[in-house]
Amino acid sequence: MRPIALALLLPLLAQTPTLIQGEIQDTTGSAITGATVTAANPETGQRRAAQSNVAGQFTLNNLPIGTWTLTVAAKGFGVFKSEPFLLSVGQSITRRFVLQPADVVERLEVNETIDGVDAAAANASVALGYERIEEAPARSRNYLNFVLSAPSVAPSAGGSSQRTMTGTRSVAPDTGFTFAGIRPRNNSIQIDGMDNRDETTGGNRVAVGLEMIQEFRVAATSVGSELGGAAGGILNVVTRSGVNLLHGDATFFTQQSPLNAQKPEVESTLDPGFTRYQPGVSGMGPLQKDRTFLASALEVENERADELSNVPAEFDRGLYPTSTRGMEFSAKLDHHQSDKGAVMTRYAFSRGRTIAEVQGPDNFAARSAQGSSLTADHSLVGSWMRVLNPSTVNDARAQFAQREVELTPNGAGPQIDIPGIATIGAYHRMNSRRTERHYQFIDNFNFTHGAHRFSSGVDIHHITLDSTIRDRFAGIFVFPTLAAYRARQPDLYIKAFGDPRTRITTTPAGAWLHDRWQIRQRVNFEFGVRYDHQRTAHNVAPRAGVSWRPLERKPLVIRAGAGLFFDRYPLGFLNHAVQNKYELFATGAQATQAFAGVTPNVSRSTYSLSSDFPSTHSRKLSIGAEYGIDKDTSLTIEASNIRGLHLPRMRNIAGVYPPRFLLEQTARSAYTGFTVSANRRLSNELAWLVSWTHGRTHDDGSDYDEQPQNPFDIRADWGPSRQDQRNRLAASAIFELPFLEGVSFAPIFTWGAGRPINQLLASDVYRTGAYPITARPPGVARNPYLSPKQINLDLRVMKTIEVLNERALFQFGVESFNLLNHTNVERVSQWAGPRYGGILESLPARQIQLMTQFEF
Repeated sequence: MRPIALALLLPLLAQTPTLIQGEIQDTTGSAITGATVTAANPETGQRRAAQSNVAGQFTLNNLPIGTWTLTVAAKGFGVFKSEPFLLSVGQSITRRFVLQPADVVERLEVNETIDGVDAAAANASVALGYERIEEAPARSRNYLNFVLSAPSVAPSAGGSSQRTMTGTRSVAPDTGFTFAGIRPRNNSIQIDGMDNRDETTGGNRVAVGLEMIQEFRVAATSVGSELGGAAGGILNVVTRSGVNLLHGDATFFTQQSPLNAQKPEVESTLDPGFTRYQPGVSGMGPLQKDRTFLASALEVENERADELSNVPAEFDRGLYPTSTRGMEFSAKLDHHQSDKGAVMTRYAFSRGRTIAEVQGPDNFAARSAQGSSLTADHSLVGSWMRVLNPSTVNDARAQFAQREVELTPNGAGPQIDIPGIATIGAYHRMNSRRTERHYQFIDNFNFTHGAHRFSSGVDIHHITLDSTIRDRFAGIFVFPTLAAYRARQPDLYIKAFGDPRTRITTTPAGAWLHDRWQIRQRVNFEFGVRYDHQRTAHNVAPRAGVSWRPLERKPLVIRAGAGLFFDRYPLGFLNHAVQNKYELFATGAQATQAFAGVTPNVSRSTYSLSSDFPSTHSRKLSIGAEYGIDKDTSLTIEASNIRGLHLPRMRNIAGVYPPRFLLEQTARSAYTGFTVSANRRLSNELAWLVSWTHGRTHDDGSDYDEQPQNPFDIRADWGPSRQDQRNRLAASAIFELPFLEGVSFAPIFTWGAGRPINQLLASDVYRTGAYPITARPPGVARNPYLSPKQINLDLRVMKTIEVLNERALFQFGVESFNLLNHTNVERVSQWAGPRYGGILESLPARQIQLMTQFEF
């Protein structure tokens, strides 16, 4: 066995491990035993080797992503060498080699399996590499925007705007996207194999700049038992490492209001200003050739804008100034200790401050009902990989991360709601401060035996939350009409009393065993089981999948997969029961008394956890096929049936006032749909991805704060989910026109059907204690109507000029977001009456961004 020189192992715990496998035969079809297969990466000097067994099978497991070549040699036979090929994150490549007798001269191997098709994967997924995301338009330079160009994905309903790279613009941000109708708070976000999910809200934690993203893979399902702690989809990110060639760049992006169109909800007499600057630098290369590499990047954003307070003039109508300032920095050090080991250390930091623009209620909001935020994230990750022998690899890694979020309301005093008219005062969830700390350790042991590849390991994740969340402590008054407000007669009053400080500690832990079995050259089967523990829950999740190439010389793969996926508890949900507080609910005359400054004599409401508290989980079934049109292009179709079970919700088990709120895991969701996608990976300056997803999502609660209209009849709320989008088309591309040398075009087009919207009454007329209000007009089902469809086209046009004797590139160009200037509604009024369905907020109108970049 030749010596092995290894770089950093990039474990892909949310995907099938990255590998190359296959069979080696002679011209008669007999297996060749003891053949040496060597993989080499010309960019880093890495080499991996394996030998074929008695069945002629070999496996090169857990390879870093990148460009590789294969050399196959056996005594008495000629040597085969492959052309360079790209190994993507989470990809499995299957090849068969037929060696000629030794008197046949060395020649290039002809692939039987098309590289663009993953013949061993049991589920469809798509990988987006650095070149594709670097050259495509990205609002705020946030890599999460590219997730929405992948199949089976839709933006979360009224969810987290990704306009800022580092800041927070929502009181409870989620990931911003939903897979197959599963709640956006239930997705798995991993960076370099470590968790990056906000444990309080389910959003994303530390921001990593585009220049540090090597590749990421997006999938609605993966049956690998290595995945745990999420019931939704999978986003698996790998950051860039240095290579032997020194590389770096400096970038600058800017927007100015004279180039932008105006939102339709802004009155034509107003002239909102907008200015944005986003400079950045990056550098990566060797500290010692073939051994030690460094990659780092720094990016800064600075934005100033005028936002609209679209409420009646007697409250606060007009424009008000907002701003966002942020930065992200990351650095990654890779060191190849020896021929059989590697270590890695990565530090990432991001900080964002948003002034006066944090979004609160779904009503028409005055400036006072908005707020400011300060978000700071640190993430320190270390890993150590060891090849114990050619068939055994162990990878251990650890993470410490800290997230600090502070929300400050623009206004003071109680929140005043006049549904469909105005919300003024301090929004009830805006005044808060929290610090979240993560300590995570993962050990992943991989062992190959014959045609079996075993993976086993443990994942221990200790999380602490120290928070002061003053939810409802300033009070809430709900007026059903503007006339009632003018008469100072609220219909509902809510106010919390007690200690808003909490400390929550939790340690979700998991262990798994998974077997990937290459039954024969064209059939792969995998089965595994995962055990997850949190609080008192003991969960066992079996998973299985199969891939089959029915045609020997055609790149067609049939796939199927199934499994259970358990999630963790969102700490923002648990905080209600942990917090030492009580609340007063008053209606009618007693609410009027409270508005006059006299505390009403009403009984206290309480919060408690259900004694039966099973873990949130999903049950996923998928079946599909993929066909390789050519070596770079594939066509995929996949149908899915996904159930969300034991989703968190809150319910008034008393049914009347004073409420007795029970935090329980009783909500559910159901998705049935299919996706058709065609993907061409980057080759000859051309890449494209087109997907169409059709599906239906139903649930009886689209988020943990949505209560049933009738606490004793949850089934009556079963209906279209807020996350339901029946049809969605996404198309993206990168290309150069032959008659415009050095000019590249990168469009991203999305079309999405309307989303369900509820129809609500202006107060808690059924006296169930539900807030946010869930009371509907008599006879009206939940989420009965649809919002307008969304159409969006983003485009980058960039010119590249070679400079410094072709050793560097100077690039400049223009980007447009929402080039068609279509009115894309983000939030609409849910309140029954003449303004029902009216625009509360639309996504940005057409924006023009100028960019320049120097790359060497």
